[in-house]
Amino acid sequence: MPEFTGEQKLRIVLESIIRKVPSEEQCQKYGVSLDEFENWRKHLTENGGKIFEPGFGDNRRRVKTIEKTSPATKFFLILSLLINLAVVVVAGVLYFEDAHKPLVAEAANDYVSSLDSPLHDSQPSTDFSEMNQSQPQLLQPEAAEGVEQLLADSVREPSLPESPDLQTLLAKPQDLPSPQIIPPVEKLPDVSAEVSFLGEIYEGRHVVFALDVGDYVLQGDGAAERFEKTKDAVLSSLVTLSPNSYFNLVLYWNLREASALGKTILKANRENVKYAVDWITGLGSSVEDLRENRNQFVPKELLYSKPLPGVVGPWFGLSVGISFDPDLIFVLAGNNPSFPMSAVPKSHFNGLDLSQRSLLNEPTSVAGLSKVTPLTRQTAIKWLTSLESPGALPDNVIEVEKIALRRLGLGDEHALANSSVSIPWEKVFENFLSSLELNAHMIPQSHFFLCLPPHVRWPNDLFNTASEFAESSKGSLVEDPQFP
Repeated sequence: MPEFTGEQKLRIVLESIIRKVPSEEQCQKYGVSLDEFENWRKHLTENGGKIFEPGFGDNRRRVKTIEKTSPATKFFLILSLLINLAVVVVAGVLYFEDAHKPLVAEAANDYVSSLDSPLHDSQPSTDFSEMNQSQPQLLQPEAAEGVEQLLADSVREPSLPESPDLQTLLAKPQDLPSPQIIPPVEKLPDVSAEVSFLGEIYEGRHVVFALDVGDYVLQGDGAAERFEKTKDAVLSSLVTLSPNSYFNLVLYWNLREASALGKTILKANRENVKYAVDWITGLGSSVEDLRENRNQFVPKELLYSKPLPGVVGPWFGLSVGISFDPDLIFVLAGNNPSFPMSAVPKSHFNGLDLSQRSLLNEPTSVAGLSKVTPLTRQTAIKWLTSLESPGALPDNVIEVEKIALRRLGLGDEHALANSSVSIPWEKVFENFLSSLELNAHMIPQSHFFLCLPPHVRWPNDLFNTASEFAESSKGSLVEDPQFP
């Protein structure tokens, strides 16, 4: 489940309440469980109102901090407050005395000057001229008119300002905010739901790698190098899996042979990934090492999957991979139609509607190759050149003839010696679909990568059915993948 912050949880719950979205739909939208969502709603209902209570916030923390202090700390705190209070009182007294000193001095000066005034003179003055000069003089007519005008102005009623407009006294209302849709909470990217393979990113948490390890993958020009690149592609994807992902590794070969890393899907932790890496690197680059090490872990007899008779080749390996219920499955297939006939039990052909006579026939001898007529050879060459572009075929006509006869099953001595039975791949595909106990939407996304020798292709019915299944599962089919 993705991690959400407290604000994101609040927005998810409020979105459900405001929009009246059902809890199940809201949980599915954001990828949370119903219990977790109900816990968020309950927490909001019980504790949401506390933010409006008085004392909520910093004051509450401050009181709690003081209550948790020790008695000694409280004693020194009170002592410090008393000392600070005494300093403030002393400073106030000093300031009050300094501020009133000028006022006292000014009052003393006024008292001295009043003693020197004539009103306090002990000897009355006998100079009548001075007394006459000290009496007020009569006002001139112009001055009297000015005084009367001042008196008249003082009696006049003061003029009131004009009453202001009522609209100017009313506050201008603000524009109401337009309603906005609450955006959904952005989900954090889930790196455990991604699988990297050959430079592409695929969505899926559960992945299965089905690797073809038949003897035929080491036959032909450049086969060993091509097989090493195929293994490196699987290893590169395995080591980049998230520890929260799940995986399994299936090795299949011939018609109905397979082995898996475990009986169930495994967590992609370091230990399980190391087992897969050791298994792949231990396959080696020779047929002897391949036969010895490919059946090292859980064989098909112990696996949960029991494909129906008639499901053979790549479809058998795919059936085993689908039994682990993955989201993604990568099928790395070789030239499986050229399986060695001598290594396949007769029971593996059950369900293919093949006659017993065709199974008992001996492989065509090498001498029989000389029976191919010149007309057949020319027809095979023209058939191949009509299918391939000129640059895709060798310049030598003899080599083109060999490739054409090999594809038709007429000119490859090794193919004739190994596979004298033509597998009805359309019938195999029908058996495969019948064995699936899944709905269409539960089929994992299947990607086929055909790692074939140069100028070699699957039979048309096998190629077409694989392409059809890949498309129906929203997967892909890649011929000759470009390995790094």
